[in-house]
Amino acid sequence: MIVNYKKLLAAAFLIWVGTLSQAHAQILNDSTKAIYGSATTMVIREADIFKGNLTPTRIDTSLTNLPTYRHWYYDTTLQQDLGNVGTASQPLFWRMPTVLGNRLGRNAFDPYAVNPATLEYYDTKSPFTFLNYVQGALGEQIFRAKHTRNVSPNWNVGIGYERVGAERQIGSISSRLDGLVSHYGIQAFTHYFSKNERYRLMANYNQTSHEQIELGGVRPEAGDTYDSLFDYKRESIWLQKAASEEKRNNLHATQWYKLLGPGLQLYHTLDAGTQNNAFSDQQLPYETVGTGNTARQVLKFYPQARLDASRTYDDSYFKQVENTFGVMGSTKYFVYRAYAKRRDGSYEVTAEGVDIQQRAGQEDTLVYYVDRQKRTIADNFLGGEAQFRLKNDIYVTTDGEFQIGGGDYRLNAQARFKYLTLRQTRISYSPTLLQRLFISNHYEWLNDFENTQANQTAAGIEVGFKNHYLNGQVQFTNLRNHVYYQDSVANNRAVWGTPAQETGTTNLLQANLRYRFNVKSFVLDNTVYYNQVTGEDVIRMPEWYVNSRAYVQGPLFKRAIFVQAGVEMTWHSEYYADGYMPVTQQFHLQNRFLVRRYPTLDVFLNTDIKTVNLFLKLSNVNTVTRSWEPGYFTTPYYVANPFSFVFGLEWNFYD
Repeated sequence: MIVNYKKLLAAAFLIWVGTLSQAHAQILNDSTKAIYGSATTMVIREADIFKGNLTPTRIDTSLTNLPTYRHWYYDTTLQQDLGNVGTASQPLFWRMPTVLGNRLGRNAFDPYAVNPATLEYYDTKSPFTFLNYVQGALGEQIFRAKHTRNVSPNWNVGIGYERVGAERQIGSISSRLDGLVSHYGIQAFTHYFSKNERYRLMANYNQTSHEQIELGGVRPEAGDTYDSLFDYKRESIWLQKAASEEKRNNLHATQWYKLLGPGLQLYHTLDAGTQNNAFSDQQLPYETVGTGNTARQVLKFYPQARLDASRTYDDSYFKQVENTFGVMGSTKYFVYRAYAKRRDGSYEVTAEGVDIQQRAGQEDTLVYYVDRQKRTIADNFLGGEAQFRLKNDIYVTTDGEFQIGGGDYRLNAQARFKYLTLRQTRISYSPTLLQRLFISNHYEWLNDFENTQANQTAAGIEVGFKNHYLNGQVQFTNLRNHVYYQDSVANNRAVWGTPAQETGTTNLLQANLRYRFNVKSFVLDNTVYYNQVTGEDVIRMPEWYVNSRAYVQGPLFKRAIFVQAGVEMTWHSEYYADGYMPVTQQFHLQNRFLVRRYPTLDVFLNTDIKTVNLFLKLSNVNTVTRSWEPGYFTTPYYVANPFSFVFGLEWNFYD
């Protein structure tokens, strides 16, 4: 079905582009000689409208982030993944949730799925097509295509298609069966406003399918050392026939109507979506313990097999419809918004099992059954925000949201004076649906956790002077009743990977500082992160993380092309990184595997040739000589990709 789905989407995209490219809908008069480019292709976002900013900006055609892997995805924050493109991940540094009330809690594949609320909308003076392609020598592949055009000066439509793929580097089966990640996605979007600009609509539909073959990580054998685990092709793995699959469908639409100009507007936002997750393992891992009459088969990797001793098939179904009705307005010095929000939906988990019933004098009978639990969602919220601004760099912002009939709320205040920013946030949020209820062949829990409370104080600085740029932030967070996925306790294997609540206090000190400067054509760009956790030890982050880039840039061949060439280095201190459990797609505490400090070094060449941005990268070149160590782990027992040659391009077509 995946192959047919891919062909259908690819054919639909090509037909769309071919049809629209032949249409004659140029906005400029036919007698006018038009020159189209990035200056005539503009971007606007929903958040801009809510801030009273109706002025679109030019599309981003910069080279700087082109070869950096985290900028290939929709979430560009630093992530802890499973060592390859498109694999399950979580933010490397703790961050506060943005959604209150009932939320699913399955976010391992979020970086690869479009966020409907932040999707870009366009205003183009000619048909605009965007192609992005990344290919690595180890099978890493990313392809994205987008086409958009103005049907009229006040109406734009567009579609997009994407694919992400990766091949396994450990536990290789054969060259034809080494697929690890398969991701497909489509988007359709439109932006319309009436000629008098009293009515405006932004809407998009997104569909994604993400499949990951679950390996369980490297399975150490007797006598293995840390360094011996990097024999990629020969190293055994825990899971032989396991896979996770996630499908998402989202419809997001916001419309505005001006009652009395920009100072008084009504708006409505519709969010409707589904997320289905499935995990299967057709061959549970067992190990023979003992000899002779005492020999027995012991289940490994999983804590238990509740329903079926030979296979696993678990499903999770989540759907919600959220309607937000509000009033908003903006003036030169003041922006405000107030709203009421209603969320309806359901959450259902199922687990299949097979039971062998034995009866005297009869053949054994296989009985198939399904264990199912379901919860409904009905949340109500009131919220609003206001911003007072004297200039673009002097403002005060306050915002808040409260759950009616529940204990969730968020209060936030922020002030900025030129290059300094101060922020204070207080939030109380519910545990996720997954943390409260889950059943599978390997787990079963029903929890009644209390809300988590967080108080956060933050200060930031952003200033540029001539060829120097400085950006930094420090924040202190006090957490109470934090919910996490625990490690084994007192050798009780059944609790490994299950959620727990720490009733004590955890304090987080997080800081980062970026300094960039250039001397003529030379640029040095350094970012340092620092994290300190005190109190209850239930959140793991590297204490230090460093990202540094040094490169030269400038035009060549009589300014026919623009080139950047340099190196990028990353390094983090050692820490007990969270482990990964594929059954729940969650990262959990572990205290046995120390992820060592390890520097990675990439060499890159970026070029800008008219409408084409191109990069060539030698990734993780220090593993070639093995002068430091033979490799490194991103997650316990998940080996990162070794040296690879990666090629990528972005190609913009403006007509």
